[in-house]
Amino acid sequence: MLRVKLLKSDQIMEGDEALIKEFNSLEGDKIWIDVTGDHIPSYLQQAFDLHELSLSDAKRLRHPPKVEQFPNYVYLLQRGIKVFDSDLTFEHVQISFFVGQQFLITFHQGHSLSVNEWWKSSQTLQFFSQSPILLTSRILNTMSSRYLEVMLEFESTLTQIEDDLEGALNDEVLTALTGYRARLRRLKRLFSYHEKTAMALLKVYRDADNDDERYYLQDVLDKNERISSLCQMYYELSGDLMDSFLSMASHKLNGTMRILTVITAIFVPLSFIVGLYGMNFEYIPELKFQYGYFVVVGFMLTLSISLISLFKFKKWL
Repeated sequence: MLRVKLLKSDQIMEGDEALIKEFNSLEGDKIWIDVTGDHIPSYLQQAFDLHELSLSDAKRLRHPPKVEQFPNYVYLLQRGIKVFDSDLTFEHVQISFFVGQQFLITFHQGHSLSVNEWWKSSQTLQFFSQSPILLTSRILNTMSSRYLEVMLEFESTLTQIEDDLEGALNDEVLTALTGYRARLRRLKRLFSYHEKTAMALLKVYRDADNDDERYYLQDVLDKNERISSLCQMYYELSGDLMDSFLSMASHKLNGTMRILTVITAIFVPLSFIVGLYGMNFEYIPELKFQYGYFVVVGFMLTLSISLISLFKFKKWL
């Protein structure tokens, strides 16, 4: 699918590839072409002199975000949101931006929430009329804001786990923390790329005549830096919670083992006495003693009480 927005004499027109023929850069026209599909049409490559290397990067299903500067445009590859839930389950869609002085081409093989939002936005004309990079910065800002919103919501999830950790020592919590940590590791790598691309993009346009371009690009960089730092903080916090969980579970297990050990220590001598006097020998010395039963039982009770008292004194019980 290909759709076109053409800015001509401060009037914006929307249509399909037929509008491309009306684009005239010499008259100050600006054009935004959004392509959704498996490839970029060859006539766009010829019309806007798109380099083959940037086109090959755009077609790849998996490629790290990057910024490359070509003679007549800047190529930006970014990962937009396709699905990003509160539990950090996410799917991304790669978005390629070909940003020229008077044209913007966006290419993505799947649906892009951020691109679609700005395609329908009433503010598109305001930013696009100034420069394509300004509109690009707004799309990137929307993308970062969506990531940031979910990351801030996730903080309450970790806080709740931290508050209820002592009473929630079960396998489900450990499984959830392990999953969060694995997803945060992936997100940390992704946001690190986004931070670098925002910094590279700002470096490309640092000498731009339009101050708004630098300001808005700096805003994108600030958001990506914040997301990257939050991701790093949550990654470390989830690791600390896992360590705390395992330590508390180990401590609880040690308490259980201590009680079992105490019970064993009490019953081992009693079992020995019972076993000793349970042997079937006719000539056991105490066998004919009239009060032997009461003496043995009394000794066993005294031994048990003594051991229990000793363990309580040692604070093992």
